[in-house]
Amino acid sequence: MPKTSLRLMFLNAENLFSPGNSFYGSQYTAAQDQAKVAWIGARIAEGQVHVVGLSEVGENSQTCMQDVMAAANNRDTTGWPPFAHDFRAVPGPAGARIRNAVISRFPLSNTASLSQYPPGFAVDLLRPGTNPAVPANWVAVPSTSFSRPIARVRVNPPQGGKAFHLFVLHLKSKRPRVAAHDPQGDAVGIARSAIQRNMEAAALRVYLDTFLPQQYAADSSVATILTGDFNDTPTSVPLENIRGPFDKVPGPSTTWSEADKRRLLSCARLHLKMVAHEDRLYSYVHNESFTLLDQAFVSEHLVSSFDHMEVYNDHVFRHQELSESTAEEQQWKSQASDHGIVVIELRRMLAA
Repeated sequence: MPKTSLRLMFLNAENLFSPGNSFYGSQYTAAQDQAKVAWIGARIAEGQVHVVGLSEVGENSQTCMQDVMAAANNRDTTGWPPFAHDFRAVPGPAGARIRNAVISRFPLSNTASLSQYPPGFAVDLLRPGTNPAVPANWVAVPSTSFSRPIARVRVNPPQGGKAFHLFVLHLKSKRPRVAAHDPQGDAVGIARSAIQRNMEAAALRVYLDTFLPQQYAADSSVATILTGDFNDTPTSVPLENIRGPFDKVPGPSTTWSEADKRRLLSCARLHLKMVAHEDRLYSYVHNESFTLLDQAFVSEHLVSSFDHMEVYNDHVFRHQELSESTAEEQQWKSQASDHGIVVIELRRMLAA
């Protein structure tokens, strides 16, 4: 890896809670917590990365982040500055305690939690067979906030490096949102989850449609990276919506229009153009399907800098195989994430 390359990781930590903090009616013992933190720290150190986005980080204290940074630094062999900077977004509404977070070797600034949808954003549906010109015939979908607030930071490498904005998200999962009054059960629950995931994607798109032009106007040299657990595939409707339409097919040789400069590009697509087929990239196994749920997007600044994307997923396959019938299997499944780990490498981002 060239000295000027930046490596960025995203890792769904799968319920990273310190001992004594409950999640879904469960708690980690001290031994389980130590094993989980050590596993995460080892993956970060092995990835030789500079910045890490995380999801499913629990509790209000900074204990989790401090423990993870210490575990990664203890195993680090790069000689780079240690992980010393972190930001945790606020937790979601209605008592949801998990949140998105960032740890970095470089200072962070302009930190924010995107909790509510942008002002004025709403989705409504027309009552079938009614006159669309009548406002009362439109029914609003009652969703006003992200289920897990998005973490937004500016990462500031040392002098001579290129600063960039980083967004870390965790969209609503495909897990059915069921209700006691539903005779159809999962069928309706899956539809509810899809509606929420699509609304969150649309709300983020509306936010980015303002943020990216403003960033270009303020400093056109600062790039933007979006990473996280999207709970959907690169070609799904929510992800296509976040990306937005392009005037031309994006790529290093494209002549970028002003509109295209304000869009984000899928690192999975950039990677697949060079070296792989889509069915070889997966970060999760859902309903016996190997799917790429954990991804990254970059603004046009970084297309020519994009080197490749890595997905570490051996442990995901093992998650599917273990039955948790023994204490050893239960311990392993409690410490290892059920999601694969994504790393992107970008050239010419750091000072030599």
